[in-house]
Amino acid sequence: MQRVYRATRGNEHYTLELAETRIRLTRDTGTRESFGGNDVPYARFLRSERWHDHVREIYGEDVLAAVLAAAREKCG
Repeated sequence: MQRVYRATRGNEHYTLELAETRIRLTRDTGTRESFGGNDVPYARFLRSERWHDHVREIYGEDVLAAVLAAAREKCG
């Protein structure tokens, strides 16, 4: 299961990738220095309201619901 969600806000491009063991969140404004990412294990994502708020703000409620469902499936 690998799904990718993308969003753009201003000149910032965001990518959320659901991989086998983790969620990868990246942000890029088009310059080498601006690229950054975080790998978040599914169990940690489920416990983190901060990550929930971030995904809700950038990608919306529908993507948050899909990511939470995927995380619950991975964690049993």
